[in-house]
Amino acid sequence: MKGDARILIIDDDKAFLELYDEVLSADGYQVETATSRAQALERLDTPGFSVVLIDQKLQGPGGPDTGLDLVAETARRAPGAKAILVTAFASREAIERAFREGAYDYLEKSAVFEALLRVKVRNAVEAVRERRMASMDDDETERSIRSTWDAVRAEQDRNRKGLLLEHLTALLLKTIPGFARLGSRLSNELEELDLLVQNASPDPFWQKESPYFLVECKNWSKHVGTKELRDLWGKMDGRYDRCRLALLVAPGGIAETVHQLQLQNAKQSKLVVLIGPGDLDWLVAGPDRSAILKELHQRAVSAASSGGDMESSL
Repeated sequence: MKGDARILIIDDDKAFLELYDEVLSADGYQVETATSRAQALERLDTPGFSVVLIDQKLQGPGGPDTGLDLVAETARRAPGAKAILVTAFASREAIERAFREGAYDYLEKSAVFEALLRVKVRNAVEAVRERRMASMDDDETERSIRSTWDAVRAEQDRNRKGLLLEHLTALLLKTIPGFARLGSRLSNELEELDLLVQNASPDPFWQKESPYFLVECKNWSKHVGTKELRDLWGKMDGRYDRCRLALLVAPGGIAETVHQLQLQNAKQSKLVVLIGPGDLDWLVAGPDRSAILKELHQRAVSAASSGGDMESSL
């Protein structure tokens, strides 16, 4: 499961195909296209798609609206994928038929098309990811962790790399009891969260932490700096005091100034656990990831405590 991010676009409008590719590739998805019914059927027989976007007015031998026929074909040929019907005019009859034949959602070609496209695809991908992760046994999860980590390190496209890193982190957390319930790429008008994890751990160590914690993934090749730490603190603020723990995951490394800023703010109630490239290697390879995460947590607390003592002695 390398990211659950293959998207099939079935449309014969070149301008819209370019728009799909621009918007979805920027979010890290792997976009493939089909411009006819024959091409669509051939692509649908290739396993691994998470989402299939189907234009209702796809031209075919019988005229327009051939896209509606492909909703049922998607359900039959790619049962693990979510079909989204795309239409310039959402007639009641077309929408009812689409849902009756297995559509997950529909999307109108309106003034807010790009924004809705991102949200609806993200929701569909998240639903597929949750279902696939829930169905994986321990061996499958471990294989997926290793292959996804290899893909993260090999990927050159920064958007794709970021999405892979988020999925790797979700897989790692899945192996820790009580951390499996999470949402990814949650956003509103003010901010976007990579992962929000509900803390339902039976472990007394984690039960002492807040009910939720955030995970921020930075896929940069350079070190993460203090701005990113401050931004993460900002995302932790408020939330009814339900989120006092966060993980900052940075395979490209973390600047020393980040550690210094943590020390200067050691007295605050928020704790950010810094996870660099060596720590990720450790988590990927480690048999007990809860124990490893505890050590990283304790490292952060110990550094903060040392910083607080240093500050008070000055």
